[in-house]
Amino acid sequence: MNDLNRYSFPFAKYPAIRIALLFGGGIVVGSYFDTPLYVLVGIFSFVAVLIFSLELKLSNKLTPGFHRASVATYLILTFLAGAAWQTLQESNSRPKSADILQAFTWETAEFNGTVYNIKPTSTGKYQLDIAVDTTVLDDSIPWREAYNLRAVLDPEEDRMPEELELGSGIHFTATVYPLEGPRNPHQFDYKAYLHSQNIYTQVGIESIYSVRKNNTLFSWNNLRQAVLDQIEESFSPTTQSLAKALLIGYKNELGREQKIAFSRVGLSHIMAVSGLHVGFIVAPFWILIPWFWTLRYGKQIGLFLLVLLLLGYAGLTGFSASVCRASLTVGFITFGRLFHKVRNSLNLTAAAAIILLLINPNDLFSPGFQLSFSAVYIILLTLPVIERWIPTWIRFRWYGTPVMVVIVSIAVQLGLFPLLTYHFGEFSLIGPLANAVVVPPLGIIVPYALLLLLVAALFPTVGTSLNFPNQWFLEGLNHFTQWASSLEWSWIQLHIDSPHFFLIWITALLAFSVLYIPRLRWKMLAALLLLLTVQSGNRFFNSLQPAELKITVFDVGQGDAALVSTPNDKHFLVDTGRWSPDYNSAKYIILPHLRAEGIDKLDAIFLSHPHADHIGGTIELLHQIPIDTIYNSGYPYDSQLYHKYHQLATNKSVPVKSLSAGDEVTMDPAVQLLVYGPSTQKGSDPNEHSLVLELTYGQTEFLFVGDAGKSQERRLLNQFGDMIDTDFLKVGHHGSKTSSSSLFMKTATPEVSVVSLGRSNRFDHPHLQAVRRIKRNSRQTAFTSLQKALIFASDGTNIRRVEW
Repeated sequence: MNDLNRYSFPFAKYPAIRIALLFGGGIVVGSYFDTPLYVLVGIFSFVAVLIFSLELKLSNKLTPGFHRASVATYLILTFLAGAAWQTLQESNSRPKSADILQAFTWETAEFNGTVYNIKPTSTGKYQLDIAVDTTVLDDSIPWREAYNLRAVLDPEEDRMPEELELGSGIHFTATVYPLEGPRNPHQFDYKAYLHSQNIYTQVGIESIYSVRKNNTLFSWNNLRQAVLDQIEESFSPTTQSLAKALLIGYKNELGREQKIAFSRVGLSHIMAVSGLHVGFIVAPFWILIPWFWTLRYGKQIGLFLLVLLLLGYAGLTGFSASVCRASLTVGFITFGRLFHKVRNSLNLTAAAAIILLLINPNDLFSPGFQLSFSAVYIILLTLPVIERWIPTWIRFRWYGTPVMVVIVSIAVQLGLFPLLTYHFGEFSLIGPLANAVVVPPLGIIVPYALLLLLVAALFPTVGTSLNFPNQWFLEGLNHFTQWASSLEWSWIQLHIDSPHFFLIWITALLAFSVLYIPRLRWKMLAALLLLLTVQSGNRFFNSLQPAELKITVFDVGQGDAALVSTPNDKHFLVDTGRWSPDYNSAKYIILPHLRAEGIDKLDAIFLSHPHADHIGGTIELLHQIPIDTIYNSGYPYDSQLYHKYHQLATNKSVPVKSLSAGDEVTMDPAVQLLVYGPSTQKGSDPNEHSLVLELTYGQTEFLFVGDAGKSQERRLLNQFGDMIDTDFLKVGHHGSKTSSSSLFMKTATPEVSVVSLGRSNRFDHPHLQAVRRIKRNSRQTAFTSLQKALIFASDGTNIRRVEW
């Protein structure tokens, strides 16, 4: 009786899921552990030979135990295969052209190729992705090697050719730029992003010799350009960019604010052109499947049309990774229905994932891959349970579908919660409602709009006249997203990167999906309770550890910015980095870090002096995050940036207070914050009237001196003497010879000295004389130009360097 009631999970029913999980696990291990390829291949070969030999020898004496051991061994082989495949791909991923061009960094070369992507940037420049076929380096013989590069065109230096479009040939000279990884924690990894696009070289265009029209009979670039042109003719200027994004995933013309609005309303996925769009495109085909069954070669004809449909739409979107993923998954499921095969969606989705990982194992780490497959599995796992909860009198009424859309949307949003907060630092609270309003009409709008584009190409007047519903819908969508994103409660900012939290969330999702399988339900609930208990224990253990003060010195180039996080979760900045007409440190470095760390408010900003390399990010910060108080040196300065931040602070009711020597600022009772400077307001150099701060936490001291020069250093020594002695010194004026005098350094005697500066800067910082004085009187010396951003933590007794 007990055997009859015992539930056994049908693992054999889901072979693709097992293989995908183990193969993916192997990819993770291969990526994070630097195991030589020959070691992995050797282990794989040994295990494979061993199991095959045993199976041959014991083929007539198989026992249940041996069978289970064989299955486990095959699974281990799958895991090892994933690790070996990832390691192999990593070793072969970088093309030789990248290494050759890297040797010519900051030198000029000549290129010839075909443009396959054009993107205007927020700074007025253009990014051109080019498939290069010929390169001339150092006036040498033409080098005919195919590779991709990204070229940056500044219209102020060379105009943007009007005839340039997708598929155009281009011949130009450009300077080869270095490509580096992130220099700050949580900074966008532009290098890795380009690598994911198969681009390993970036150049700056100096001169365009010629632009050639692509006269080939057919190319995907030409077809895509023709569709983009047709959209411009069919839609008004206010909706063209949104139509291009919505229909074929061309987001290059969307403004930054528009992208942010869609993200905060939880609708950014509708512009990614993924499973949702492919589903809309294939839906009419599903209706025709029963008709194909009636034809003699109907299944074969249907398969041919399905491939043509999916391939054509993927080509229109530029074969984006999201559409390829969706096309493969939807193609498998539709093939199963067409040929009366077993249509287990869980298995077929896993099979699509395996194929994609075989093509490119690094897809596993892309947000698009993770979100796409996670969303599909959330729907597949939770939908059966949700359907059992919805009464039949609701499900089969006209409002049943909208109700299901709302509920499934909520399930998907909640299920994706950890991934969304991990990758983007935001979570949309209004997302389920927005999806319920927008997604159902999209099922009609997307296929209808694509069909009208074809009609308009043949009969322009007819296509344009019938396009008014699409025009009205996009205008309404724009207004709705702008309104919804402006609501204070529509989204929240937070960041989750705890692996334990992800485990808890996945277990909770699985527990929900097996609610109607009693035996499995209690096992999953027990696992969930165990994980929650471990989490509580971990929190209790962490609460027993000494609270820490953390200081992050950002690498902002030739400027200064440091974040201080106190033991009681107070956060303030000492300077805000650089500013230039097309760049500020807050936008690209400080704010991404704050969001990733879950910091949604700054308790203070201390501005050492009013130069642009120290106050550069203040305006962006005032726009993007609540700030309690801004403190400065009180030195008046006549610059547009200085006046603008003062005016903006007034408009936002953020007090701006001046500090001077002898003041004390209290934010956290565990930390003492004393002001040592400025002491006078004489002279014309703002550097010599820098705000000088000393933080004391327990027995550790931290000194920030802004751009103080030798004159202010003498005043500090005369007024405070040995109080200048410190454990951590944020070195003054980027290592200039006019700062860090011998007497000042001998008095400060820091354990750690940090110099913030840019590599190859026009001031030739750091000066050799200053470096010698700093190193002579410091136990450790660090430079952001060499070591990137630096993080230090203090438990009140010792200061330690934290790796990121």
